[in-house]
Amino acid sequence: MKILKDSAIYLLGEIFAKALPFLLLPYLTRKLGAAGFGELSYYQTYLALLVIVFGMSQDGAVARYYYVYGKRNLHNVVYAGYAYTFAVAGVALAAAWAAGSLIMAAVVGAAASQCVLNVQLVLRQCRKQAFSYTLIQVASGILTSALTVALLEWMDGEPVAKRFMALLLGNAAVSAIAAWWFLRDRYLVVHISYSKLFKSIRYIMVFGVPLILHYVAGFTKGQLDRMVLYPIYPAEQIGIYAAGFQVAWILSVLLMATNRAVVPYYYQAMKDGRLNSFRIRKLSCWTFALVFVVALLTWLLPESLFLLVLGDEYIGIKWYACLFLLGNGLSAPYFILVNYLYYYGQNSKISFISLLSVGSYLAVLLATVPLGPKWTPLAMIAGGLVILPLLYRQVKD
Repeated sequence: MKILKDSAIYLLGEIFAKALPFLLLPYLTRKLGAAGFGELSYYQTYLALLVIVFGMSQDGAVARYYYVYGKRNLHNVVYAGYAYTFAVAGVALAAAWAAGSLIMAAVVGAAASQCVLNVQLVLRQCRKQAFSYTLIQVASGILTSALTVALLEWMDGEPVAKRFMALLLGNAAVSAIAAWWFLRDRYLVVHISYSKLFKSIRYIMVFGVPLILHYVAGFTKGQLDRMVLYPIYPAEQIGIYAAGFQVAWILSVLLMATNRAVVPYYYQAMKDGRLNSFRIRKLSCWTFALVFVVALLTWLLPESLFLLVLGDEYIGIKWYACLFLLGNGLSAPYFILVNYLYYYGQNSKISFISLLSVGSYLAVLLATVPLGPKWTPLAMIAGGLVILPLLYRQVKD
């Protein structure tokens, strides 16, 4: 029963926290217009890329360290990761300052604060502190949303940069409070050792570097299309494209929230022998079929409903939303299969399979870009369809 209770808390908290940015979607689409929203989406691709570079899979490294080695030296791993993040982010900020780009500086700060927040979240997840995890998520969502509206309404100029400033300020504030609260734990003995810090940095690099290709593959399949399309097609058209992606992202948020909640129990079930390759394969097949049902139900909705929510500028959004739902929905069987490989530490194999998927994605993207944004979502679908049978074959006892 505890898994159901904790999963419900994780899921509801994540949904509520992520619902706030989605509730902002109608506000942002109208406040920025289709062209401005297209520009926002373009810089969000840089945010996603920088989170990969600044994060170096720290959250995964912290989680693995906790489950494998315990919490005795965990704080040194956390501090080492933060030191890396701040060092790399400092270099990126200097580059943004030299280029005179306020937007990129805000994006760099937002990416660094997101990495710090992710580690604070995984610390609660490792301890199965569902309520604390949810509280951090909700606080971050509320604060960043409130700051977004405040900055856009009270300050003039650079509206896109203000969204990233809000993310920076909100996530940094919540992370600072969460870190202070975590260190108040009377059972947590903190002894900083520089030799252990260097060892911890090496541990993070050894864990994270093989996964860089994996996460870059995910970035490529989820973000690269807008980087390619933005310089070629009108910003208004990219805004409609990006709005369709954001609508479909709701499903992805639900899947990621569920995955975060279930992973500790997934690993425990693997360890206890209650979950095996046969059951994992069967479950992945069921979820694969369900993805197409969700996309079909969305297609049956009238487009006027989408326009009512987002604004009259976004004609044609339903097409993009349905295709992106298929692409994002394929994450469900993907999570089920890839967690099996993560459990056995097959990170290099995951990265190799991800590269094959990226190759398929890039081939379809290059073929569809000249045809227009209407067809480029097929690249995400192709990349997802290719990786699933490859992972399926690796799930075996």
